[in-house]
Amino acid sequence: MLHSAARARVLSIIWIVASVLVLFAGENLWIDPWLRSKSRLVPSLTPEALSGLWFLALLAVTVFCILLIVAQVLVALDRGIPLGKRMGTGLATFLAVLLCVLWACVTSGMTSQSTFGQKFGRGSKGHSVTLTWKASKSAVKGYNVYRGTTSGGPYTKINPDLVPGLTYKDQDVPGGTTYYYVTRAVDADGRESANSSEIKAAVP
Repeated sequence: MLHSAARARVLSIIWIVASVLVLFAGENLWIDPWLRSKSRLVPSLTPEALSGLWFLALLAVTVFCILLIVAQVLVALDRGIPLGKRMGTGLATFLAVLLCVLWACVTSGMTSQSTFGQKFGRGSKGHSVTLTWKASKSAVKGYNVYRGTTSGGPYTKINPDLVPGLTYKDQDVPGGTTYYYVTRAVDADGRESANSSEIKAAVP
């Protein structure tokens, strides 16, 4: 059982860390895409998928989530803390961790922004964009396709599996936005090439 002063500190840690994680994930998942859909001049705060900055952000998010869970376990086991407070911090912890998992899936390219939006009801009726490109001069195993809403990036990988051919159809793309696509060739060792020339697609 925690002392009264320790209880107050642990409860404060939970609320502060949970708030920071919710704000960070919410900004990257909803606010940033919305702002960039309104103006291409707005800089993106979302790190490029699987970049060094993204892994650094993932490490920080993981550390904060572990800290949050440990603090919540301490609170849950302390019967001296009112049930209402324990339930409140438990809900905040659950929401923060859930949003962080969604952030990792979306920003890593495991789930595209458009698919995420469609599943959670914020996307409009989807369109499709068919892309074609020239074959790499080097021996490759396939290609990865990346999409962004700002020319020059950041881009998010949208293909769940390696594309073996020279064409890809991006399904369920929300309308009213201009998208920018690049491809990267992948060799037999899984190494990606540099970005191809950017392809611009205005979706009505």
